[in-house]
Amino acid sequence: MISRSHFLATCLLLSLSSVSFSRTYYVSPTGNDNNVGYLIDAPYRSMKKALGKTDMDTIIVRGGIHYLTGDSTISVNKSGAGPNIAYTIKNYPGEVPIFDGSKLGSGKKALNLTGAYWHIIGIHFMKARDNGMYITGSNNIVENCSFYENEDSGLQLSGGASNNKIINCDSYFNKDASSENADGFAVKLDVGNGNYFKGCRAWQNSDDGWDGYIRPSATYNSDGVSTILDSCWSFRNGYLKNGGTSGANGDGNGFKMGGSDNTDKRHNMTLRNCVAFFNRKRGFDQNNNRGSMTLYNNTAYANAGGNYQMNSIALYSGSTMTVKNCVAFTAAGTAGSNSFVSGAVLQNNSWQSPFSVSNADFMSLDTVGARGPRKADGSLPDINFMRLAAGSDLIDGGQNVGLAFTGTAPDLGAFETASTATTIYTFTGNGNWTAASNWQDNKIPPSGPPPGTQIIINPAAGGECILNTAYTVSPGVLFTVIQGKNLRVAQ
Repeated sequence: MISRSHFLATCLLLSLSSVSFSRTYYVSPTGNDNNVGYLIDAPYRSMKKALGKTDMDTIIVRGGIHYLTGDSTISVNKSGAGPNIAYTIKNYPGEVPIFDGSKLGSGKKALNLTGAYWHIIGIHFMKARDNGMYITGSNNIVENCSFYENEDSGLQLSGGASNNKIINCDSYFNKDASSENADGFAVKLDVGNGNYFKGCRAWQNSDDGWDGYIRPSATYNSDGVSTILDSCWSFRNGYLKNGGTSGANGDGNGFKMGGSDNTDKRHNMTLRNCVAFFNRKRGFDQNNNRGSMTLYNNTAYANAGGNYQMNSIALYSGSTMTVKNCVAFTAAGTAGSNSFVSGAVLQNNSWQSPFSVSNADFMSLDTVGARGPRKADGSLPDINFMRLAAGSDLIDGGQNVGLAFTGTAPDLGAFETASTATTIYTFTGNGNWTAASNWQDNKIPPSGPPPGTQIIINPAAGGECILNTAYTVSPGVLFTVIQGKNLRVAQ
């Protein structure tokens, strides 16, 4: 006869055997693969060790340089069961982990992502002998990562990669041997459908900032796939890290929307709130794309080969080209070279009547800060470049295309003007923020002011504003430091 206590113990063991446990593992340049790995003070040395753990769901990577050697491409091939059962690789808070591929064998990528439902956050990938990251998997999120000085595109999606989100990432100084293939971001060849970029930057890549060239494979017929780019910046592509040009083979386009070997494939591209400037060739380039191209509220400035060059080949039946609320301008004060296919829908763009555009329409044409540090949440920095100046007829000059706007109608270009401030605080003195006498009418702005508030830092000549207290700027507040004036945060 089985005793009651024995029966209960047996049931407990059976119950426990059906429970799956998951753990967080740590990887550090100073770790050891003989460590337990799941303790912060006993991390692994290699990603391979952590990725091989069957109970792993999160890998936290410590700061510093992690050298990849020989054939040791990081292979991420597991797949989560869905967005709520996913895997994560992320940086330790406040630290910057760098995977350095300079010691890899020829043609080796830094990270190869074939799995699904991964979230990769806050990692740098540099000097790989091929791509910094190569994605063929689906439903992954890559966020706040940087890719630089790799020997092919910084980040590439191919091999059926679909429904991936690339958010707030930077890709720059990438160059292959011929300068012909290294883009900032490549969503090309036999890529899958539904990939999305948000808040990303690409600069000084030897070929293009973004490349959407299509070449279907026997496995993935990429003809007709769709890609969305939202609020992305692409500049000075076709130039190298040292400032020189990338040569005849490097295209130097900001956003190359398609193309194919026989100029017969479709890549349906949507670009909204994107900015292309100072690229060696074109800002926005059709490149013989036969698919649909939708451009809403984009800005092109001083691209040497033309701002919008979208008349290279006729579209296929059923494909459309729509360009609305866009801005084109050059350093010479003209719209520059722009061309579009016959039948393109062009509405409310800066080069069309009734608009007349000049330098005075913009707060600044100075690109300073474009490659500067991102905000604390990883989003793009706030700079005055190509933002519309008060009084510009481009403000409220657009039509509603489904994007958020303030005022009576959308503005033209990538940057929507903040609504009129309900309250304005102006620093006009010299010294501490907390001194009322330094503020116009002795009005010190409260911490966390309501949306619409405007704070202007304009110290007296030779003076500065010293932020000597903790201060929170709420969303929707317009905070401006007048050019040439100084705001200093007290230590």
